[in-house]
Parts: sequence; structure tokens; C-alpha cells
Amino acid sequence: MAAPLDTDVAIETPEHIVFHYRLAGPARRALAYVVDLLVCYGVVALIGLIVVLAFAGDRTAVELSSAAKAGSGVVLLALFAAQWIYFVVLEARAGRSVGKRVMGVRVVSTNGRPVGWRGAALRNLLRAADVLPTGYLVGLASMAVTARFQRLGDLVAGTMVVVPESARAAAPIELSPPAQPKELATLPEDVSLDADEREAIELFLRRRLTLGRAREHELASMIVGPIGERLGFVHRDPARLLALVYDRAVNVGRSEAPPSSYGARVRPPKKDQRPWR
Repeated sequence: MAAPLDTDVAIETPEHIVFHYRLAGPARRALAYVVDLLVCYGVVALIGLIVVLAFAGDRTAVELSSAAKAGSGVVLLALFAAQWIYFVVLEARAGRSVGKRVMGVRVVSTNGRPVGWRGAALRNLLRAADVLPTGYLVGLASMAVTARFQRLGDLVAGTMVVVPESARAAAPIELSPPAQPKELATLPEDVSLDADEREAIELFLRRRLTLGRAREHELASMIVGPIGERLGFVHRDPARLLALVYDRAVNVGRSEAPPSSYGARVRPPKKDQRPWR
């Protein structure tokens, strides 16, 4: 069963493979943070206990004062590491802290890549703003109004928190049958589609095999007019026109892309060759 639309995000790789992730909601992230706090402050408490035991014993007042200062310094360093270094290092190296691992979530960039040191540092430095005025109210408000449940740190760092186990890949849309040179005669080499056009065409192409021929033609005719007119591209079959335009827009100029835009046996002319007639 597909995840609810408002908790699902799609990310397309350079190879045109679309991955769908389920976003981690505030409750799951809060539980992960609680686990992290228990881990961090449990370690700090253990260090504090070790410090107390290390400096315990028969000492003069001056020695006890010096020991107390040194012990306080050690505990403060441990607190700093627990609040800042712990999250930055684990998220930069593994994408998840102990709490996030327990809750099955991971921090990634908004384009699906590992978060890296810069992103991990930025999102955790801004944690101080997210906790204001108390109880993470600013962070919760930011998550409530953003489509990807991003707190302020995520917005600045360009990150989001996802459930990686929910990732699923959508099959790439292939042009079948392959394009023929005469079909591409009036199609520009550089085809650009805005977000709305691309989403509409992709949705149509993924659904077209489930439609009857009449319904397919009807839906394609509703989309094709402005796109074909803007590109100066005509084809007697509106559904085929959309498939050709989409294939050219996502594949042309990419050496790693499948050569579907040019057909199984036809290749684009090199710069020193004469163009097709």
C-alpha cells in the first residue's frame, strides 16, 4: 500500500531512477531525540561518576578545590561533546545518530544524497533556534508548515529526515517503440519542461497502459496543445508526441542515459558528420 501523499517525497537520480521515501514525522523524530538524550547524558553521568571517584579520598581543601575545578572542566567538555559533536559526527558519517538508528530514520539532503559535514553542522547549529522558546516550539511550527517536515536547521542545511526502509524505486519511463528520425524532424534538440508540465506528462505516461485507446487520446489531447505549440512540434498521435517530448527532455545530452531518444539502431550525428535528411 502506498504511503500517504503528504508523507511521501520523490527524488530522481541523474540516471532517471525515481526513489520514493516516506518522511519521518515529528513524533518519530522526537522519540529518536529522546533516545539520543538518554545515550548522551547517560555517558555524561558516567563520566561525572568516574571523575568523582577519581578525585575522592583524603585531600586538603586546596587539593579538593583544584580537583573540583578539573572535574568540572571534564564534565563540561563531555556536555559540549554530547550536545554538538555527537550529532554532527554521527550524522555526517552515517546519516543517523543512535536514536535515529533505533527509530529507523536517516538524515539526507533534499536531493537524496548523504548529508555531509557541512549539512550536519548547519542543521545542528540551528538546533538552538529550533528549541525556542521552549520544548522545540519553533522547530515544531516549522515542521507543520513545510511540505517535508523540515525544522529551521533542515531548511538552512537543505536536509530532511526520511525512513530509508520505505524507499522504493519507480521504474524509468521508456520510449517504446524507439523514436524514428522522421518523428524527430521538428523536435528541438533542447527541450525543457517546467515542473507542472513534466509532472502532468509523467503521470499520463505511467497511466497510459491502463487506459483505453479513446481515453488515452482524450487525456493526451488535453495536455499536448500548449507544449506542442511552444516547441513547434507536431505529431498525428498526441500520446506519442508527449512520449517523444518527455524522452528528449529527460535523456538528451546525458551520456549515461539510455539512447531511447534515438532509437535502437539510430544514433545522433557527431559534430563532424552531416545531419539526417
